[in-house]
Amino acid sequence: MEANPIYFDASSQGLLNLVLASIILGVALDIHWRDFKAILSMPKAIIAGLSAQFLALPFLTTLLTLYTDLSAGIELGMILVASCPGGAVSNFITHLSKGNTALSISMTAASSALATFMLPINFVFWSQVNPVTNEMMQSIDVDGSALFLNLLLVLALPLIVGLWIQAQWPKLAQPLHKVLKTTSMLVLVAFVVVAVYRNLEAFKASFELMFFVVLVHNAIAYLLGFSAGKFAGIRNRDVKATTIEVGMQNSSLAIAIVFTQFNGEAGMALISAFWGTWHLVSGFTIAYVFSRWKDDDTNEAQPKESLS
Repeated sequence: MEANPIYFDASSQGLLNLVLASIILGVALDIHWRDFKAILSMPKAIIAGLSAQFLALPFLTTLLTLYTDLSAGIELGMILVASCPGGAVSNFITHLSKGNTALSISMTAASSALATFMLPINFVFWSQVNPVTNEMMQSIDVDGSALFLNLLLVLALPLIVGLWIQAQWPKLAQPLHKVLKTTSMLVLVAFVVVAVYRNLEAFKASFELMFFVVLVHNAIAYLLGFSAGKFAGIRNRDVKATTIEVGMQNSSLAIAIVFTQFNGEAGMALISAFWGTWHLVSGFTIAYVFSRWKDDDTNEAQPKESLS
């Protein structure tokens, strides 16, 4: 199957990065520096999440592409999405799920830094393992410094600013947190709706196949994050963070790479776009279920996390 050509406005990527940055800023405004103290004594949670993210997910994704009969573009898009770090929205979803938001943000920061070299390494390596994608993939030129700068601006900068405001002006932080939490998510939802509308015909033509592929792929990612956390023996609230972090890929980053490195190849772009749409649905669903899953270790001191 070959995907239909799609419409993409490159200028909208900047808007989406701005929205993602505002989400991180909003979450950071409700977190204190002391919330990160527990993370220093929980390296196995970070290691478990990053192992699932950068080792297990690309490997299982490649196996999935080897046992399916899809176009090279779709399979290459799946490998690209699997090679991306966790999305910034995962921090907000973890927050809603009553998981360990500080751990989620730390995992996102660590995976984003690692992605500057792990993304191209994973992408190139696993795309060569699959004969179909290897034929399509002659070379890749991901600018690591530009990628790092983008992630730095979208993730690290708003995180630092939010923590600084929380430390310096706590009375300002809470109302600002409430405003950003609402407005940033509304804008993000609007962005997705507009993207789907502009590419409605392409989405319709590919919907059944793309939906099934993304549904299975996303379920594998969540299962990996959940299994990694459980295998590491961490608390339920930490398992929530690893599950969501691995399950919610930075598909907007994948879309940017598709249009800058592959001239908007239709199969890759549609898979990334479907991922970006579906993982919001699955993420909010997971958050709803997880918010009713109580921690199994309520006697331990836990970082403050408020959804107010």
